[in-house]
Amino acid sequence: MQYILSDHNCEGQAEAIFDALRHRGFFPLLPMTLVQFRDVGLDFSANDRDVWQFCQEYGYLLLTGNRTASDGVKSLEYAIRHYLKEDSLPVITIGSLGRVKADPAYCWRCAENLVEIVLNLDAVRGVPRMYIPGHAARR
Repeated sequence: MQYILSDHNCEGQAEAIFDALRHRGFFPLLPMTLVQFRDVGLDFSANDRDVWQFCQEYGYLLLTGNRTASDGVKSLEYAIRHYLKEDSLPVITIGSLGRVKADPAYCWRCAENLVEIVLNLDAVRGVPRMYIPGHAARR
């Protein structure tokens, strides 16, 4: 089972993506579960670096909007650049948070891309970040 940790800034969008999969009958066929910070004991004020390290330690995929890079050594971008290994899990970044709930077709493309990532997880280990809806993974 692959756990997807919704960043606190996109809980509604993450739920919309999972609802799209449910609505089309993909559950319980998919080996993935959505969890939120409160489900795993993370505080909403946890810094980006700690969230990224938590995900790597416990094998969670982080689903997020674009987090700021202005937090210096505590930023997500810093964590990715300095701690990424070839077996690290990618951060899944929703390209447009506003469109997920406003545009069902966009939401569905996000859902499809998330499923593809989960089903091919070994192939994307070591990729720092993947955007949904999809562009090719970049190292």
